[in-house]
Amino acid sequence: MKLKKLSLNNFGRFRGEVLKLEDGINVIYGENESGKSTVHTFIRSMLFGMKRGRGRAAGNDVYSRYEPWENASWYQGRMEFTSGGKEFRLTRSFAKGAGEDELVCLTDGEILSLEDGDLSVLLGGISENVYENTVSVGQLKARTGDALAQELRNYMANYQGSNDGSLNVEAALTSLKKKRKELEQEAELQRKAGEEEKSRMYSRLSYLEQDCREAKERLERTMTERKREMFGNEVSPREVRKQQERFLTRRKYGIACAVVAVFLAILSVMQFFGVSSLFTRLGLGISVLALIFIIYQMFRYTREEDEEIIEPEQQKIRKLNWNVEYLEKETRQKEIQCQNLREEYEEFCASLTIPAEQQENIAAVTLAMETIEKISRQQQSRVGIRLRQSISEILSELTDGKYRQVSMDDDLKIGIHSENYYVPLEKTSRGTMEQVYFALRMAVMEILCSEEEMPVLLDETFAMYDEYRLERALTWLANKKRQVVIFTCQKREEQTLDRLGIPYHKVDLSVDL
Repeated sequence: MKLKKLSLNNFGRFRGEVLKLEDGINVIYGENESGKSTVHTFIRSMLFGMKRGRGRAAGNDVYSRYEPWENASWYQGRMEFTSGGKEFRLTRSFAKGAGEDELVCLTDGEILSLEDGDLSVLLGGISENVYENTVSVGQLKARTGDALAQELRNYMANYQGSNDGSLNVEAALTSLKKKRKELEQEAELQRKAGEEEKSRMYSRLSYLEQDCREAKERLERTMTERKREMFGNEVSPREVRKQQERFLTRRKYGIACAVVAVFLAILSVMQFFGVSSLFTRLGLGISVLALIFIIYQMFRYTREEDEEIIEPEQQKIRKLNWNVEYLEKETRQKEIQCQNLREEYEEFCASLTIPAEQQENIAAVTLAMETIEKISRQQQSRVGIRLRQSISEILSELTDGKYRQVSMDDDLKIGIHSENYYVPLEKTSRGTMEQVYFALRMAVMEILCSEEEMPVLLDETFAMYDEYRLERALTWLANKKRQVVIFTCQKREEQTLDRLGIPYHKVDLSVDL
């Protein structure tokens, strides 16, 4: 891919500006605040679109920083480029609702679809993340970001893993991690719900067991009291009842005989004397009533006396018997309830473990992740050799053979080797460090952007280079025959290119374009 023309119709400070680029090295020169970073951002936004932030982040996102100074509703640009021997024109409207984006092949007039990924095909399938960490080196961003390691590991797993590069290890791992997290969260929710129900059941069981213990204690106290009442007297309760029954029988017979005798005596007297006067009859009637009253009182006295005999011994024991019977029934009911709840509680506790099917699903997802990571590491060891060789070759050219080899671990921590010694990267000078990272970017670019050659965009990348390092870098870029766009606010790059006799195309943003 090569950029031909950039039309900044209304983007940032530019309005209706057109920048033409050529093959080889292009130098976009401009003083500070002249719009170099704006052009750099414009190219990226045209290739990959522009995402708007949300909430507070929207106030300082790329969209807001490069929003047109005038007529913000017309936020648009156009770019012409070549890919695969054909010329294309890409038009984008960044403002919401401002119009549809358009991709047209100028060679044959075919209208392509951005939604279907036609632009991604023209870019060789590289993502915005790869673009940012390889061919596009932003201002003060010579070091690779953390995402480069992720993209690189993903590519290593893809390398020779599939013919079309459709395998995406990081996406697969992310999806599996998400699935495992969902399964684990579901299991955790079930566990918490089970623990809460277990706690509620345990509280109910504890309360019922305590109630059952108290009922047994009441029963034992009542039975002890009854035993004390029954066996604390000199005469047994059974003997007391027999004596009471004999005494009451004799008393009732005596009363009945006395009544019959009195009645017979009255009849005999009345018969003997022939009583017929009203006064005599009235007196006799009163006497009979008095006798009946006396007999009633005697019976009443007998009954009260019986009650006095029965109450201390018999009625108290009878009441205690009733209490014991009631408490025994109550205790049995509570024991049955307690036993049922205890069995239910034990069964519930046994069922609290994660279901076997759920455990198998979590184990299957974990095994899939481990398998993918194992394959990724195996592929990484293969491609890692190629990457180290490429970085070493580039760094050797940049340093004119001073540093000949680069070593790198799985986390992309780098050390460099000269002919006689090894130096960790963090102990080298800033200039050497910049050279190593530049070599790393270019080596990764050759791997990740192998399907479509992308232009190299360098925004103040050589600010920390001395003259010698700058000469070596520009010479290496020129020998690669790639399209290179250098954004700079200094004359050093132009002067060095002139001194080395390397042709270049200049775009001066300091003058009216």
